[in-house]
Amino acid sequence: MDCEKVKGDKQIPVNSSATIIRRAVDYYICHPKTETFLANLPTNATVATVVHSTQTITCGDGSSSDCLREDYLTEAKVKELSENSELLRYFDAAPTKSADLILQFIANDQASSSRQITLQVQDSNSGAWVYFETRAVTDLENDVNRLINHFLAKCERQPLRSTAEMERRRQCAVSTARLSDLKAQYATKRAAYDFKLGHPLDAQMEECNLHWKEFVCLKHDDPMYASNWNDSYKEMKRKTDLEWEALRNLEKQIYELNQSACK
Repeated sequence: MDCEKVKGDKQIPVNSSATIIRRAVDYYICHPKTETFLANLPTNATVATVVHSTQTITCGDGSSSDCLREDYLTEAKVKELSENSELLRYFDAAPTKSADLILQFIANDQASSSRQITLQVQDSNSGAWVYFETRAVTDLENDVNRLINHFLAKCERQPLRSTAEMERRRQCAVSTARLSDLKAQYATKRAAYDFKLGHPLDAQMEECNLHWKEFVCLKHDDPMYASNWNDSYKEMKRKTDLEWEALRNLEKQIYELNQSACK
């Protein structure tokens, strides 16, 4: 326990785990060492979030035993919920390998009636677990937010950034992800378009094969050949024109996102 001498009147919050101790004529307020640790974290302390979730399934080997498998959908959802919580208003994020605190969420059997979720926090330097709370899952979003808010209350920190700044960051993250997706789409579509421009006969043959059997496209003495081949060119030209318009549209979206991207 870490104790401080009471000087004058001091009110203890209802949800506090502090203990009042009397020594001779003096009174002391004592807190568990983990609470003292959390309340005295430096302003630049960083956090990383790790999520583990399992679900019980039938093993499939004919036995009566159950097996566990990793629940990737729940892990992704809890990770997203924690990143959109109040956590990053109060702490800076860091990679797991270098973060000062590791927040580990453990969820089990989200499809069962006895599902639970636990938050335990580890101090990276000492390896000690400095916070622990578990609760039955009612609504996963609500429960993740509650766990993080209870942890933040123990830290007694002032926020590093405003709610408006957090919203701006979230919007920036959405824009950045969208920009990355559009650039990937553009690269794929541009490569296909450039191939058709550079290899027009191959592109025309590919179009012909979509509509007629290959032997028709290749058999020059077939009475349908000339008509099929010409129709293939027209269809290829129609599609490349549409592809060019789609590329122009993607370029416009990418330009607009680049202009509004957060620096």
